[in-house]
Amino acid sequence: MESYTIHSFDNYPIAIHEFVPVTPNNITIVFAPAVAVPQKYYFSMAKYLANKGCNVFTFDYRGIGSSMSKSIQSLKTHGFFSWASDFKAVSRYVKDEFPNNKQYMIGHSFGGNSLGFSDAYQYYDRYLMIASQFGFYKHFKLKMQFLIYLNFKIFVPLTTAMLDYYPSGWFGLGRPITTKAAKDWITYLLHPDSMLHLAKSQANSHYQDIKAPMLLVSIEDDVFAPKKSVDILGDRVYCNADVTRKHIIPSEYNLKTIGHFDFFRKKNQDILWPIVEEWFQL
Repeated sequence: MESYTIHSFDNYPIAIHEFVPVTPNNITIVFAPAVAVPQKYYFSMAKYLANKGCNVFTFDYRGIGSSMSKSIQSLKTHGFFSWASDFKAVSRYVKDEFPNNKQYMIGHSFGGNSLGFSDAYQYYDRYLMIASQFGFYKHFKLKMQFLIYLNFKIFVPLTTAMLDYYPSGWFGLGRPITTKAAKDWITYLLHPDSMLHLAKSQANSHYQDIKAPMLLVSIEDDVFAPKKSVDILGDRVYCNADVTRKHIIPSEYNLKTIGHFDFFRKKNQDILWPIVEEWFQL
């Protein structure tokens, strides 16, 4: 594993980890993280895929994990579209490094549903989205609807006004994020058009251009990406992509729970990760 930085389009340094295979198979895989989730969360699967022969890359969005070269308050105007630019910069860098490889993407939650915020899709031949969803909160279960509305209507505006950032960890939502990212998250969850409204507001939507094969995976006990929201993501957002849907029921894999995060945990390597191998034909 090698660690280094590259520069995003505005020269912001982005931390990358590269997992180098012993016997390359001419496939590159890039992980796109969830909101407030540092790249190290994906290291176990990245190592696993490198052992299969893939050149694998993880990274942190600006203001998250190892890409925190400035105070989070100083990045308060940087939000979801800044993260999309970071992803595009990484995607282009990786393609330049391995121009003859097939390049695949694994997106987790936001990492998968934000693909159309830039034209980074052009660097990829195939996509796998785990727990990525159409974010409008009314497609969630009633308890989550209440918690989302309470948090993002009241606590997010209050804490960002007081602190100049959103302390996500206070609410069990990962690392702190910038004020702009938190406000984008409000729109993503509370507006009926979710990411499509965000993209339209920036005149920067590329969702209609995404056409390559895409596997959308939902998980029965995932309260952050219920099946209905993933179905809508495929039907309404990635409507021009060659979408395949897979819904995982934990009991069918002899698991008690998977939720929004456990797909990536090493304990499920032999149980769930063959889904990744099969989709990418490793």
